[in-house]
Amino acid sequence: MVLILADVGGTNVRFATARNGAIDPAGVRRYRNDNYASFDAALEAYVAEEKVDGVEALTVAVAGPVNGSKARLTNRGWDFDTATMAQKHPGAPAFLLNDLSALGYALDSLGEDGAEVVLAAPATEKDQRLVVGAGTGFNVSPVLNAGGQTVCLRAEAGLCSLPSRVQAIQEEYIGGPAGWVRCAEDAVRGPGLAELHAAATGTPRIDASDVMAAASAGDSDALASTLVYARMLGAFVQDLRLLYMSGGGIYLAGSVVRGLLASPARQTFIETLQEQPTVKQTMQPVPVSVITQDEAALLGCLAYAQSVV
Repeated sequence: MVLILADVGGTNVRFATARNGAIDPAGVRRYRNDNYASFDAALEAYVAEEKVDGVEALTVAVAGPVNGSKARLTNRGWDFDTATMAQKHPGAPAFLLNDLSALGYALDSLGEDGAEVVLAAPATEKDQRLVVGAGTGFNVSPVLNAGGQTVCLRAEAGLCSLPSRVQAIQEEYIGGPAGWVRCAEDAVRGPGLAELHAAATGTPRIDASDVMAAASAGDSDALASTLVYARMLGAFVQDLRLLYMSGGGIYLAGSVVRGLLASPARQTFIETLQEQPTVKQTMQPVPVSVITQDEAALLGCLAYAQSVV
């Protein structure tokens, strides 16, 4: 069976071809979205470059809401329609997944080096798991085991209101309300760290990656902002642990959370994860890992396609 797999982010789209149940490493390609007017144009370029024929299914993970047969990329005006995609390869069904759901489907396929343990704790076998993505955007995907099969639920957790205790950490640091925060995502995604640092220091806004790099280089202001962000993100993940009862473990993903864990704020983040989130509810610690395998979403697309084709 020949499958085309795609992981579409706001900046790049990564393609792969799978044959006989395995991804061909030589066929993994990454394209910059700026070079293409649409996903379909990027797909055509990949098929032509790799000379892929005999395609039997196409599975696409999208960094944006997926509603049945349609999706739209959050940070770019790309639309996706399974009927249109299937027309490019007659007889080959097309499937759409949210990118966090794709990571959820990948959890059982990750190699030994596919995830790094952040906080060790016993996991409840076959219990619910949770993927948490913090990068340009923020979202989650609950991962369930139902009848021996993995099922990933859709969610838009980043669009909910910011929890009061996370808001309190933020406002204490900047000395008042954060005008840029309309929903939780605005505070805990990467640009939220950039806005936090600019508001606290009165300096022009720089990218979150630059804030964390400056913190690692010894800049005291950048370190202070990064530590506060680590507390905010850790507290929010703690709330998500309760909301989704993720006794099977939490899996972090995204460029910002990976950068945070490589910064001096790593220990602050871990310590916040170990706190009890509320006075009314106690819960045993759950294991927390960070997904480090770049092709994880493609593995999830493959796992999903194999379950439905």
